[in-house]
Amino acid sequence: MRHMLLPRLASWIALFWFWLLIVGEWNGEQLVAAAVAASVGSAFGLYWSFSPVRGAWSVPIAIVVDFALIMWALVRSALRREIVRGAFVRRRCQIDGADARAWIGLVASYSPNAYPVGFDTDRDVVLMHDLIRRRASERPL
Repeated sequence: MRHMLLPRLASWIALFWFWLLIVGEWNGEQLVAAAVAASVGSAFGLYWSFSPVRGAWSVPIAIVVDFALIMWALVRSALRREIVRGAFVRRRCQIDGADARAWIGLVASYSPNAYPVGFDTDRDVVLMHDLIRRRASERPL
């Protein structure tokens, strides 16, 4: 029981202060709203697996690197006068549940170089489109 209490308490405190940071007001009404939102968020965390969220930290880095790759491909294609074409690839990815699939689909689509096109949950396969093949662009898959 103790191993579950500390992470929930930490998430409640983080969500409480995050609410106040976003709202920007520190009156009694917002303190109650922050407590309610933090309670709902912490309770939601009891029933939802955080494993899909773990890969999201790499998304901002991938966006910057992939943008540079796309700009390089654009310059190279202008200099060589040939179009850089992408390719569809299949990647293995076991995703349990529609919520996790939606989250991973959203986060993985932020990369401008590689984005998910479809999920085949029967075969645990994701269809991706890569402009330039780079496995790191396909994270968090």
